[in-house]
Amino acid sequence: MPLLLMQCERCHRVFSSGIELGVGSSAFFSNNKSQCPHCGSMENVPNGNLTGTIDGVIKILENSPDPLQTAQSLFDALEKNKNKNDLSKLKQTPQFSKFKKWIPDSPNKILIYLTVLKIVIEILTKNPSMTIDINNIVTIYNEAALTQTK
Repeated sequence: MPLLLMQCERCHRVFSSGIELGVGSSAFFSNNKSQCPHCGSMENVPNGNLTGTIDGVIKILENSPDPLQTAQSLFDALEKNKNKNDLSKLKQTPQFSKFKKWIPDSPNKILIYLTVLKIVIEILTKNPSMTIDINNIVTIYNEAALTQTK
């Protein structure tokens, strides 16, 4: 897996999280931080099994009759969430019950999910038959993050 980049919430610059996993590796993260080299802010690394979360969402989308529409609907729903109560309600929605395990438990964690879904939507829009895997998503995420800082 390529190096995972993060965006600082204080200065909004992109930096390396210091996390790099080999192909086929998986890691569970809990309460980890990475320091922004630009402003010194300590930023939270998203909690959870990064590979498992992305793979879980991808697997559900692959089994959907219309993966693009499902990804777009979940993206739109997550984008509207402002607090934990909103996320709890979303998890109870029949339309997204398959994603219950993967929907974040706090609004602070939504950004990574929105980013992953946005990348999936872009991939499916450009090439509906393309196989989506974690390496594609992390590579595209890193490319987009680097482009935004230029």
